[in-house]
Amino acid sequence: MASWPLSVLAAGYECSIKSVLRLNETGTIVTHGWSANYLNRTFTVDRETGKVTGTTALKARLSNYDRESVPRILDDGKQTDAFKAVTLFENDGQFAVLQIEELSAGGSRPFFYQTYIGMILTGTCAETP
Repeated sequence: MASWPLSVLAAGYECSIKSVLRLNETGTIVTHGWSANYLNRTFTVDRETGKVTGTTALKARLSNYDRESVPRILDDGKQTDAFKAVTLFENDGQFAVLQIEELSAGGSRPFFYQTYIGMILTGTCAETP
C-alpha cells in the first residue's frame, strides 16, 4: 500500500489573517486602513481549484475568482514547497496572488495573499480534510 504525504490528501486550507497591509506612496509596506475589519478573520481555499471558497470577512473583497476569471495553480506544493495560485482579472486590469508555504508536515503554514483590490494579507493556514 502506498503512503502519501498529508498535503497530497488535503482538500484545502483554512487560513487565519494575522496582518492586513498595503504598499504606500513611498514604497513601504504599512497597515491597511481596513485592517480592523480583517484581522483574525478566516478564509478557506480549495486546493484543487485554488479558489477562495469562504470567509468570515467581506467575501467580495477576498474573492479570487468570478465568471470570467479563475485561479491558475502555478505550483501545488510539489515543486517548490509552496502552493501558488494566480488569478488575472483581465477585464479590470487586476490580479490576485496566493501563496501557502508547504515546508512542514502538518501544523501551521504561513501564507501571503494579495487580493485583487491590493490588500496584502498574511497569516497561517491549516490543511482541511
